Amino acid sequence: MWLGAAPLLSPLLSRGAFAQSGDVAPDQAPPTEAQRAEAVAAKAASATAELTVELARQTGEVAALRADFERRLREEQDKREAAIAAERERADAALKETRASMAWIQGLSLGGFAQTDLSVRQSSSDQLNNSTGEPLNQNRFVLRRARLRTEIDRGLVTGALELDGNTVNGPQMRVLNAEGTLRIPPVGAGPSLFGLTVGLFKIPFGWEVIQSDRDRLFLERSIAAQELFPGEYDLGARLAGGWRYIRYALAVQNGEPIGEKTFPVRDPNNVKDVTGRVGVETPLSPAVDFAAGFSGLKGKGFHKGTAATKAGIVWNDRNDNSSVDAGEIVAVSAKSATPSQNFDRHALGADLRVVVRVPGLGATTAYGEVTWAKNLGRGSRTIADPVANSGQDLRELGYYFALVQDVGRFLQVGLRYDFYDPNRDSTDLQQARQVPSSQSYQTWAFVAAARIPAGRLIAEYDLNRNHNGRDSAGLPTNLADNAFTLRAEVRF
Repeated sequence: MWLGAAPLLSPLLSRGAFAQSGDVAPDQAPPTEAQRAEAVAAKAASATAELTVELARQTGEVAALRADFERRLREEQDKREAAIAAERERADAALKETRASMAWIQGLSLGGFAQTDLSVRQSSSDQLNNSTGEPLNQNRFVLRRARLRTEIDRGLVTGALELDGNTVNGPQMRVLNAEGTLRIPPVGAGPSLFGLTVGLFKIPFGWEVIQSDRDRLFLERSIAAQELFPGEYDLGARLAGGWRYIRYALAVQNGEPIGEKTFPVRDPNNVKDVTGRVGVETPLSPAVDFAAGFSGLKGKGFHKGTAATKAGIVWNDRNDNSSVDAGEIVAVSAKSATPSQNFDRHALGADLRVVVRVPGLGATTAYGEVTWAKNLGRGSRTIADPVANSGQDLRELGYYFALVQDVGRFLQVGLRYDFYDPNRDSTDLQQARQVPSSQSYQTWAFVAAARIPAGRLIAEYDLNRNHNGRDSAGLPTNLADNAFTLRAEVRF
């Protein structure tokens, strides 16, 4: 306030508004003390009045400036809020338009993995198979699997399409899985009560057949699974679901899996294979999970008939002299055509799995499976055909047990024993006598894997025992066929 009053007081002070004692005109009597006090008071009152007026004027100007500032601030805030609201409306409209135009991808997922192997096998040879022309060298790099899978979930309806590429028997690309499922109820925790599936899907038998290749620690399935259910996938229809801890699946399929050697994913007869599994999956405690099931299969296999042949002669140059000698020409009789035939086949199986989570270490998983079958061999080792086997059925037996241990987040180790006998009634001719023999295969698999979120590096050593070899006397013996495989797997 005093700074504002200084300009007003300065003229008064310069003009000598406040007279000092003794400053009087020569022709006037000096004012009295009271007069001087009155004059000073009058001047002070006048200055105070002027200061009050000036202060009131400045206060009014400040109030006007403040009101103008507040008005402009409100206007600016209103403009900014209007701009933000308009931008939000434009963004919402664009988002609605995008969702409307891309509604078909809702519930769609895409993923896959690739597995590349470096194998070293004891039975490998730098030769060709005389019957097939395929190389016998197994010490090589192999693209074992390259999978691309897309799934869609619309609640009531789900679907999946999976493509597989590999170089196991040369480069190839194929449809591996293509299925659509109608679920009742459509959503909810756990499996649906009913799910009707049609298409190309896994055969619902046991545990190992339906296990995903990207989840399994061991490089391949057990020999029994590979021989009885080669390729795991078949065409047909399936009813599957669950209630609480109960799980079930019942499928009607062609009976010729995608990995079968004669008629893969086709059906040469009109009888379909019926396969089913019923089991339980439940936690026994917060640290222990339990699962078990029983499986069955019933169907008919197919024996290919032969065409009619004409009579003829065959020359066998026994002494390799390039000349026809006595006894080297043999007549061959004509043969009539033989029709194709069907034969019965079936299988029964049981599986068990227990998972125990150990604090500070990881999960310990113990599981196993046993399968009894008749005339079901469809893999590369022994194809079951009782018609070609003089009418004798082939009884198969396969089982395995495995133990997998997680060691922290990044390491996993496992051990598996695997047994498969494609013909439990097989015999062998030794010293002109038919004696019981064994065609069984046994494998001890030792495996370790380093895991990261994007993939795994797996090393497996297989100690193989079989009866495909022959010793110097021509008797069956083990064929040296141990194998070491290093696999690099990447996931996306």
